[in-house]
Amino acid sequence: MGERESATARPDVWHYLAGRLPAEHLSQRTLAQAEHVAWMLARGRGRLRLHLEEIPGCNEFVGTVLRLTGTLAAGVANALRLEVREHQVPIPGLPAGLDGLRILQLSDLHLDGHPDLPGVIAQRLATVRCDVAVLTGDYRFLTTGPFGRALQGMEQLLAVLSPPLGVHAILGNHDFVEMVQPLEEMGVRFLLNENRALDGPGSPFLAGLDDTHYYGTADLDKALAGVPAGLPVVLLVHSPELIREAAARGCALYLTGHTHGGQICLPGGIPIITNARCPRRYCSGPWRAGALQGYTSTGCGSSGVFARFGCAPEITVHVLRRGDARAPGVTGTA
Repeated sequence: MGERESATARPDVWHYLAGRLPAEHLSQRTLAQAEHVAWMLARGRGRLRLHLEEIPGCNEFVGTVLRLTGTLAAGVANALRLEVREHQVPIPGLPAGLDGLRILQLSDLHLDGHPDLPGVIAQRLATVRCDVAVLTGDYRFLTTGPFGRALQGMEQLLAVLSPPLGVHAILGNHDFVEMVQPLEEMGVRFLLNENRALDGPGSPFLAGLDDTHYYGTADLDKALAGVPAGLPVVLLVHSPELIREAAARGCALYLTGHTHGGQICLPGGIPIITNARCPRRYCSGPWRAGALQGYTSTGCGSSGVFARFGCAPEITVHVLRRGDARAPGVTGTA
């Protein structure tokens, strides 16, 4: 598969997404993509929404510090040491037949960040049992440029990932809409401010939002449109920045990532940077906001600099339980 790159959506992308994304939404996103590419090529000159990880020279500075202090090799080894975590989630109204349903979450894969990463993730996935898989955004390492290697990495993962209820995904702030079609052709089903029933009658609905952190194209109303009243909703959002809105709309479970749990943390796992506009208590692991339960994955990959300290990458399996059958919690399974 050759390298693929685009600054603006080609006509075939518009045709492919017609009817799924309103024209104004697609226009907003593709214009923002083009502006972002131009801004990055200009090394940050001009006015765009500022994100620390994209400040020219920031990642290079961190990498240099790690090299000079002799800690880079340890950081890379940490970033390739994936943990598998299990999260028990009581869901009121869950049908008896779905008690124990296993939702695999992969977030922030950044598959082209290191040549060994796709193989490491695939090896761990081969040991994980799940009924459905959800991917909560960020498939490539950089925020612009070719994404062919990331697609190749996804082919490796999908070769060992075939849950009976399918693989569902959303876009993150590293992802362009041009990535949707090739990934859907591999068997991934994107939820672009859309929803679908997880299983049969009475089952929870999966709803997925477009990116809210950078592109600002999330549409919660559209994503929840048509969901029958009273059915639990598992909401996929790349960043933990719409928690209040999701809680107000009565969603049952909010699955997210983006923060990497800090990626490079102080002793005790204290993140230096979370890169999310929300309280830090929502930036890693399980949390609650009223009746809304949520989980923020530390992610499988790394961004900016391929290294981790005090914050292990993770593969997460969320086990749904009826009502209060089991208190929510996280256990490491490997």
